[in-house]
Amino acid sequence: MFRTHLRCPHCRSEISLEEARSTIPAIPLPGQSTTLKKVSLVYTVCPKCRRDFQVKGERLAAFVILVVVFLLLGVSFFVDSLIPLALAAATLIFQKKIMQTLIRAAHA
Repeated sequence: MFRTHLRCPHCRSEISLEEARSTIPAIPLPGQSTTLKKVSLVYTVCPKCRRDFQVKGERLAAFVILVVVFLLLGVSFFVDSLIPLALAAATLIFQKKIMQTLIRAAHA
């Protein structure tokens, strides 16, 4: 539905985060992989200038979305209204748009 767009810090072109992500699956990293868990490496590379960059704010954005949804669900137990549930549903529907405002690209 929504795509997360970023501006490349090197060439300043607007790219989508989904296009910039490239995953190298299941590389056995000695400190992070176990026999049951394999760690994948994820790189973000601009498809236009082919330079890598960091994506900042993804964890913060996910944390903000979770806190807002659980807070609204908690409020709905104490308020005799459907407004908190409607706001929680709207937050989940527009979570990609909300995350796009908190995610930014930085030099690697």
